[in-house]
Amino acid sequence: MLIRKNTKAFKTIVEIVVACQSMEDREKLIRLFITKAGDTIRERISIEGIQGESALFYEMTFQAVLNNLKSSNHQLHESDEMPGIYFFHSSSNKVWDETPFEFDEAVKKEFSSLPELPTVRKKEKAEKFVIPSPKVKTETPPLRKEKDVQKPKVKAEDKGTKQPDYKLKRKIHFTDLDKVLFRQPQLKKKDVLDYYNKIADFILPYLKDRPLQIQPDSINNKKHTVYKNIAELSKDFEERTNGLSLSKGKEQLLLCNDKDDLLQYVELGCIAFHVGHSRLKSTAFSDYIVIGVDSDAAFTKMIEVTLTVRDILTGLQLPSLVKTNGNSGLHVYIPLDAKSDFGTSEKAGEYLCKLVRLKLPDLARLKDSDASYGSVFLDYHANKQGVSVIAPYSFIPGQSALVATPLLWDEVKEELQAEQFNPESVLKRLRQVGDPFEPLFKKKVNAEALLKRLEENYAFLF
Repeated sequence: MLIRKNTKAFKTIVEIVVACQSMEDREKLIRLFITKAGDTIRERISIEGIQGESALFYEMTFQAVLNNLKSSNHQLHESDEMPGIYFFHSSSNKVWDETPFEFDEAVKKEFSSLPELPTVRKKEKAEKFVIPSPKVKTETPPLRKEKDVQKPKVKAEDKGTKQPDYKLKRKIHFTDLDKVLFRQPQLKKKDVLDYYNKIADFILPYLKDRPLQIQPDSINNKKHTVYKNIAELSKDFEERTNGLSLSKGKEQLLLCNDKDDLLQYVELGCIAFHVGHSRLKSTAFSDYIVIGVDSDAAFTKMIEVTLTVRDILTGLQLPSLVKTNGNSGLHVYIPLDAKSDFGTSEKAGEYLCKLVRLKLPDLARLKDSDASYGSVFLDYHANKQGVSVIAPYSFIPGQSALVATPLLWDEVKEELQAEQFNPESVLKRLRQVGDPFEPLFKKKVNAEALLKRLEENYAFLF
């Protein structure tokens, strides 16, 4: 049975698979199989039953499922003979069933709020399967005389993990430095700390004196608990929060004002930094408008819409900056003079998105209103007070070690891919081209004047 991409059933499956990508126990919710080329789904092999490097097979197959769900060349089917078994057919290959998978019964409880949940299956006993290894000719080593046998070396006493020297102002004891935080490519906690130590001078201007929203253990914590103040955080982390920068007053909002704060948050398990649009001294007034551009369709379509956003802003003589959101989309920023409230900046953002939709009626849609599969989504809702977006040069939550990266407008073209921007490449490009976001707090627009101008000249179009 074909499951069409514009249906609620398909969108629910996509949402579940995407959500499970960052869950530590995703193997318990989605079971994956492999098939040999030319064989049908009945000849499937449970990855759970593979002896050896099954985790690698699971990661590779999970990414294949995710890519196929987003691909225009693959169609999702549910087996008529075995309800609850899902698989793909590609437009280029009708011979066999590709990338079969099934959902465990636990999915219904975990995602009970979603419409048209997929068919689930009870867990079956996985048949053990050993991946055959290539035959290698071996030679029997000659017997050694007793006097040649060396005594095993005694392991030196473990004197504790060597602490990295980041030249901090306060003492922070870093733990679990070998813990793997990203899978593609594999980065350990020490690697993440090293990156933030090197990038501190570039990321801190976008964090300082701005209320944070952090998600400790945001890679493995399936609930993605968001913390905004010290009272919430201290319930889980107690004394480990000592020394963090906080706002004054009863609420004590979390801040990240120096490198010590930055690395201490990583020690607490926070690898992604989301910040609000205003500073503490003017919390009711936004410093910029953010327009999100994202899509479940081809990346090239999203580029076309983003460039149209730029063209409209240029036509209105408005400065604009652009960065990757770390995933599949882009954020376009319009710097403001912080003299207008959030309601004004959000409304101006809405008008700008509607102008883009008028320009590209068959491609661009407003998110959460008239969005449909295959469209490019324009999102202005991040301009509400209290909402935060991923900061420039921050890692993003997920399995891939990607960084939200400011771009030059000349770099926004068809071949652009979010996967280009990892810690190594970001640090290299900073040395080569500097920080493209540097003008963010220099070129300023008054949101009230902008909104008035949009209402007087373009409101009748909406």
